[in-house]
Amino acid sequence: MDAKKEELYVFQLLHFLVSKYQYQLVTVRQYKQDKWLMNPAQKDYPIIYLTSLDKEQLALKMPSIRQVHQVIAQLTQRNTQLLILHTSDDAEIQREASCLIAPIHPGSCEEEGVKACFEGIGEAVYDSPEPQKEVIQLTHSLEELQAASLRKLKQQGFVQKMPLVTTVTVGICMLVWLLVALLSSYLENDIIAALLGGAYYKMNIISLHEYWRMITAGFLHLDIIHLLCNMMALYSIGKVCERSYTKLQYLMILIGSIVIGNLFVFLTEGNSICLGISGGVFGLFGAVIVTLFADHSIQNPMVKASVMRLLVMNALISLLPGISLFAHLGGLVAGVFMGIIFTKVPRWAHLRIHVTISFAILVGLSFGMASKLDLIEPLDRQIDRTYYHTVKKLGLDSYAKRIQQAYLHYYSKEELGI
Repeated sequence: MDAKKEELYVFQLLHFLVSKYQYQLVTVRQYKQDKWLMNPAQKDYPIIYLTSLDKEQLALKMPSIRQVHQVIAQLTQRNTQLLILHTSDDAEIQREASCLIAPIHPGSCEEEGVKACFEGIGEAVYDSPEPQKEVIQLTHSLEELQAASLRKLKQQGFVQKMPLVTTVTVGICMLVWLLVALLSSYLENDIIAALLGGAYYKMNIISLHEYWRMITAGFLHLDIIHLLCNMMALYSIGKVCERSYTKLQYLMILIGSIVIGNLFVFLTEGNSICLGISGGVFGLFGAVIVTLFADHSIQNPMVKASVMRLLVMNALISLLPGISLFAHLGGLVAGVFMGIIFTKVPRWAHLRIHVTISFAILVGLSFGMASKLDLIEPLDRQIDRTYYHTVKKLGLDSYAKRIQQAYLHYYSKEELGI
């Protein structure tokens, strides 16, 4: 291997940034010879590309560099400028909105921002009487640093890698399913167990003002297949969303999407019993789509194709019998709106204001319309009668009395079995 001095400088910079600033080497399958570094914790330059190509060769390669940058940016969830460290003799400073090219030569870094961010970066590059031998030594040292970094990650354990809020939410849903399944076995009635567990029921929301069902219904499942499908979707989308938003924002998107989804059902459908977290999952999906537009990842053909496939697949699922289209639609709308509000992209400053106002109007009008409904056509007399008598049988006398007073607006005492 005949190492040119410009290539040696690249390896010296790699070793400097990996050892001192905890960057990780990123290998791109199509461009294995390219030198990419990633550090999501680095505030200014989480992604760096290092090259010794001359100026003309670099200009020809820029389209593929930008494409790889978009993919890595999606992994880091950081919509920041790409830093290219250029060691060629003809390298010049170039500043663009999405890219900064900074020449690096022995003892010299002409770009002040890079010099301030990486103290000593100019001194990290130097000439060597035996460049080939030094490149080999630096390569071995980099391999050892990467191996040590991987060992450290393994020692930290799997728990730290898990998306905390998503994992806890999955655990809550599974616990609620187990409790309701036990209650269903005891009562020998799935529907009554679901109602006692907090399922969405328009009859009770209107007559008993049980607005909390708009939230609790999202964490409730009866069928094990329904539960497992929703949990797999929640985990796969939730772990991506959790990297893009704070834990509080994530919870607001999830719960807000559940509520808005059930509110859409309340305003558009008749009396029904609904349950499941799919409205919240659609909300998280909407928020993830927002991040793809925010960091330009959606411009990547592979990312765009994946999003389109998911949208079409979920649209078809939403049209299946027994699936609430409006719960999914409401959740998706809420997720997109809140995603834009929470994503602090400078170019979206005005959009964020308009979206915030529009979302506030949408929520305000929806709840205002919902508050005007004071009567509903009963779904099934046998369900309501059984629910009332089950509550009474369980010794919940105060609640049973409230149910009786509310249901007597719809049924006679004989129909309720009083």
